Amino acid sequence: MNHNMSRIAYPVKWKILENFYKGIENGCEKVEKMKQYCNSEEVVNTFGRFHSSNCRFAEINKEFLSDRQRKLNDEFQWTEENINKFVQLDQHIRELEYKMYQKFVQIKQDLDNLVEQGHSVYREYQVEAKIDYDLMLADNNECEPKFDWICDLLQDYADWSSLEWYSFGEGQEPKDPRNNEEFIFEAWGEWLKYEYFVKNGMSRFLCNLIEEDSCSLYSYSDIVNMDLRCFYVAYDISL
Repeated sequence: MNHNMSRIAYPVKWKILENFYKGIENGCEKVEKMKQYCNSEEVVNTFGRFHSSNCRFAEINKEFLSDRQRKLNDEFQWTEENINKFVQLDQHIRELEYKMYQKFVQIKQDLDNLVEQGHSVYREYQVEAKIDYDLMLADNNECEPKFDWICDLLQDYADWSSLEWYSFGEGQEPKDPRNNEEFIFEAWGEWLKYEYFVKNGMSRFLCNLIEEDSCSLYSYSDIVNMDLRCFYVAYDISL
């Protein structure tokens, strides 16, 4: 289940959908059915939930992103350049995870010291973190980030906190992500073709970004074109 569905309840850009589906078998008919569904004023009860027009916008947008992902993935060229981009992204995620681990160790030390000094308010702390992505972090002087309706949909649909769960609490030790099976998958499927992933596996974060449509609907081409500078770590401490 994706918790961000409500965030993609934008009005549908029908021209974009029409251009996309006209090259797909029965695509024009599908767009017409989407329009009929979206333009209906009836409040629909689906699986016990009443769907307003905004909910229908979200459903149509998700269906479009899913179809787009499948089409682009089928057309994707597995060139050496693109494989290298996947490798670079995997390595970058691992670097971020290790820096996060180091930060976790420091945070634990600071909080444990406060508890030992008698500051009971810090007892039963929980520290969480997530790797997120924000195009606004790109340096516009070097690379003009691409902002459009599709980019916004992909960004808002992506459930970054579900791609990998990073947390620890009082009495727990932060987990070192290096060579840790909780953070790294063994290569499987398509990735067995490429030496780096056979030898090193793949970070769970990247695997979920690629494979888990409940978390992300980025296509392969979207992912290889991501700007590594736009990934960052967000931390949250609860007491």
